Amino acid sequence: MNKQPLSRRSFLRLSAVTAAGVALVACAPAAAPSGESGGEAAPSGERKELSISIVDYVEETQKVLEDDLFPSFEAAAIVPNYTAWDRYNEEMTTAFAGGVTPDLFQGGAVWAPQMAKRGWSLALDDFIAAASDEWNWADWFPALQDDATIDGKVVAVPYRFDIRSFWYRQDVLDEVGAAGPPTNWEELREFANAATVRDGDTITREGFHYSSPGGWQNDLQPYMYFMEMADGQFLSDDLSTCTLDSDPCIEAMQYVHALIVEDKVQPYPGFENQGDLLPIVAGMAGSTMSSSDPERVAQQYAPDEFEQLQVTLPLQHTVQATHVWVNKWFISSLSKEPELTWDLLTHMTGVENQEKYSASGLYQPPRQSLENAAFMTDRMKVLFQSTTYARPYPKHWRLIELFRPFAQELELCLSGQQSPEDTMTKTCAAINEILAEDA
Repeated sequence: MNKQPLSRRSFLRLSAVTAAGVALVACAPAAAPSGESGGEAAPSGERKELSISIVDYVEETQKVLEDDLFPSFEAAAIVPNYTAWDRYNEEMTTAFAGGVTPDLFQGGAVWAPQMAKRGWSLALDDFIAAASDEWNWADWFPALQDDATIDGKVVAVPYRFDIRSFWYRQDVLDEVGAAGPPTNWEELREFANAATVRDGDTITREGFHYSSPGGWQNDLQPYMYFMEMADGQFLSDDLSTCTLDSDPCIEAMQYVHALIVEDKVQPYPGFENQGDLLPIVAGMAGSTMSSSDPERVAQQYAPDEFEQLQVTLPLQHTVQATHVWVNKWFISSLSKEPELTWDLLTHMTGVENQEKYSASGLYQPPRQSLENAAFMTDRMKVLFQSTTYARPYPKHWRLIELFRPFAQELELCLSGQQSPEDTMTKTCAAINEILAEDA
């Protein structure tokens, strides 16, 4: 395999993909860009500087940036600020309030609507229209383009994404006599029940690992997959109304409730990681939904388990679908060098440099032409192909606030204290109160 090992510290940081929201202050946008290149090197002694904020990195990606991507951009000196998610919101809020921001900055999965709402991000459409054929915006997956487009304007360029699908252990499939991995909801439920192992009333192996204890989004995120496979959606198309009380969304909640509360294919909450090992890698789950983390973990810490793991395309139900988390580059609306910053952005996301960056962190590359890059394993390619079925987050700028009441109601539902129908009714009532504030 053409894999580059990650340090333990790097792997743990890599596994924590963000979906952070921000409390923002209003800021007037800068003038629209001309779309013309400004990347020519300045005369000797007058080299310009571009500042860049980087929050999503591991040691390996930092090395590629410092040793290769930044030095090879000859038009300007790059001044990076490496920060952390737990202080990034405050730093960016302070920067925009003070009118002195990085030229280029990273943002997480729900940032695009917030950046557009507050005028923090420069619209990139003119730049994209003038870009070279080699850079080619069409090479980005449609779901990723959609995620970066707000009200018809492109406000960011994705540099990596987290796509998840269904993982199984081959030894468990063999044990229960399955002809192959499940392809739909009915087959998953049958497999999950057959694969669950109990010692009396105690589950010792989860047939299907849905979620672990911990973060408040742990139950919410996997529900999104099932909601989308049922062809449901979180909000109405105009983002004005919660639609979780619609039939498809209730059907998805009923299915998840059946797995956990009725069938008890995992305890609630599910098993925690066993040290560095995910439950499926440790043999404590027969199946799960995940990104490429099981493969990374097995290669790093449990190579004997590696060949037992396989991943499939998303399950089929009403539609075949999954969810995608997209991290993106934004050009600050207050940048004094927007054209030069665009040149830096296209430099780093060009095919060759995007491959170097993605390989260094073992990230799924956002460009479709990198499917057969040397670092892409067979399992990573299956996940890559799953992006064809991906749906991004709804584009409401207060999405994190909208998620919180749902997460609270989900906990009641999956602990058996509340029906799926009541869960969705109460959730929509709470979300609609928040949405009414923007009406």
